[in-house]
Amino acid sequence: MLALALASLSLLVWATDLCPPTCQCLHNLASIECQVKGLDQIPELPEGAEELYVSYNQIQEIPRSGLEKLQVLDLTTNQLNVFLSLNPVWPNMTKLSKLFLRDNGLRSLHPGQFVNCPALTLLDLSENQIEYLPAGFLHGLANLKALFLNFNQIQTLQVGGLEGAFTLADLHLSRNSITRIEDGVFTNSTALKKLILSNNRITRVGEASFRGVIGLQHLDLSSNLLVTVPAETLRDATRLEVLCLQINSLVTLPDSCFSSLRLLVNLDLSNNNLTTLSEGLLTGLTMLRKLDLSDNLIDSLPSKVFNDLINLKILDLYRNKLTSLPPYVFKTMTKLQELVLDSNQISNVPAGVFDSLSKLKELQLSHNRILNLHPALFSQLRSLQNLYLEHNSLRNVSSVLFHKMIKLKEIDLTDNQIRSLPPSVFHHLVRVFSLKLSHNNLSSLHSDQFKNLVSLNELKLDANHIGKLPTSLFVDLANLTTLDLDNNRLSEISPDDFVGLSHLKELRLSFNQLHDIPFNTFHPLHNLRRLLLKNNSLNSLRPQLFARLSQLTELNLDGNKLDHLQPDVFQGLTNLQKLSLKSNQLRSMASGALEPLRILNTVHLSGNLWDCTCQQILYISCWVNMHRNKLGDEPTCFFDSSSSPLSAYTPLSQPAMPPLLLQDQCTAKASSASFPLEMLNLLTVLLIAVGSP
Repeated sequence: MLALALASLSLLVWATDLCPPTCQCLHNLASIECQVKGLDQIPELPEGAEELYVSYNQIQEIPRSGLEKLQVLDLTTNQLNVFLSLNPVWPNMTKLSKLFLRDNGLRSLHPGQFVNCPALTLLDLSENQIEYLPAGFLHGLANLKALFLNFNQIQTLQVGGLEGAFTLADLHLSRNSITRIEDGVFTNSTALKKLILSNNRITRVGEASFRGVIGLQHLDLSSNLLVTVPAETLRDATRLEVLCLQINSLVTLPDSCFSSLRLLVNLDLSNNNLTTLSEGLLTGLTMLRKLDLSDNLIDSLPSKVFNDLINLKILDLYRNKLTSLPPYVFKTMTKLQELVLDSNQISNVPAGVFDSLSKLKELQLSHNRILNLHPALFSQLRSLQNLYLEHNSLRNVSSVLFHKMIKLKEIDLTDNQIRSLPPSVFHHLVRVFSLKLSHNNLSSLHSDQFKNLVSLNELKLDANHIGKLPTSLFVDLANLTTLDLDNNRLSEISPDDFVGLSHLKELRLSFNQLHDIPFNTFHPLHNLRRLLLKNNSLNSLRPQLFARLSQLTELNLDGNKLDHLQPDVFQGLTNLQKLSLKSNQLRSMASGALEPLRILNTVHLSGNLWDCTCQQILYISCWVNMHRNKLGDEPTCFFDSSSSPLSAYTPLSQPAMPPLLLQDQCTAKASSASFPLEMLNLLTVLLIAVGSP
């Protein structure tokens, strides 16, 4: 056994000795990794090496021998430009299947350059400075499947540039400067399946530009300068499945332009200058699944333009100039699942226009000019889950508008002009989890407004004119986690307003007109995490107002009129992490008020009337001094130039003077505080001592 172990160890040492210095050898010396090693030449390789990775070095030449058994050679980011210009034929590597020459400063290619690499299946020449493809440069590469020429300076695709690569399937030419494709370039490229020509400067394609691409499945011409595509251009591409023409300058497309593309699945025409679509433009595209026409200038749709799109699932017409929809324009699109019509100028949606879309899941009609919706407009959309109607001009909504959409999950009616809602408008929508009614003109709500919305998770009612919450308004919303009532006209809230909201985590009541909050208002909200009450008219808070909110992590009371705080006002807030009291009228704080906040990490206190000439200031002054790392701002003493001896920028953390020297009118108040005066004197002396140099 010992002899066997020693023999194994000797073999291991022998193998390690054969690995080139600074390199890592894997898979029994078959794979050699020497990336980023500062090498200026290829190291001597062990006998069985099959893969060599020497990217990101300074290698300037390739040895004539010693690499014959390699199958993969990665020379990305080296300095082979001079060597390849002086040696137009690559060294003999008959087993090499993958060669990476990305980013080597190559300026030119030569006919038959890789003839000694007949097994090559992948050749990467990206990120060089190649200006053209000479005829025959792929000669001898009968097995080449993928050719990468991205990020070069090629200006013209010349006839003969692809000769010899009879099995080429993937050709990547994006990010060049191609302006012209010669007729006949792809005549023998019958095996080509994917052709990427995006981000070039192609201004036109001829009728024979793609002659011969009978096996092409994916063609990307996006981000060029095309104005049109001749009807004959794609006649040979009968197997095409993906056609990308987005981000060009297309103004018009001829009738039956895509009629030969019977297998097309994805057509992207977005971000062009199309103003109209001919009625026969999409004829024959019965297999199309996705059509993107977004970001164009289309102002109208022919009534039969989509008739052949019987398998379409996604239609995107976002940000065009549509003002209306023909009544039967979607009639044959029975498999459509997503329809995007937002950011147009649609003012009227005809009744029945969506009746055939029984499988539609998402409908986007936001950012239009819609004034009214027919009561039966959505009656056939029984699969609809997401409905977006925000930023329109709706004034009212029919009581039966949503009733048939039993699978609806999200409704967005933000930023309309809705003044009132029928009590039963949302009834039976038991799957809705998000309802947004922000930025409307709602002044009141019915007590049954949200009845049966048992799945509702988010309710936004902010920026309306609501003055009072009806009794039991939220009683059915046991799963609600976010309730936004900001920017309304609420002047009071009742202890019963939030009954039933046992899972609520965020409550927004900012920018209202609240003067007082009854002591038990928040008692039902055991799971509340965030409570925002800023910019109201609160001048005081009831004792133990937040005592039941043990899970609360953030409390915002900015911009109110609070002039004092009860000693036990924050009792129970054992998990509070962020407290904001900015811009109130606080002159001092009751002793011990912040003591329940054991894990507080951020507090905002600026913009108050902190009276640093009064003994009552000593508690908050001492607390701030001892917890400076928790301050989210820089609170200062209130400065009254007529009577105060203080500087206008005296920090609240710095006591004004020893308590015995403070103004007499404050003494009586301070003596009633729970924090002993003797202790305040002692703390003040300690603070002064700590602060002195």
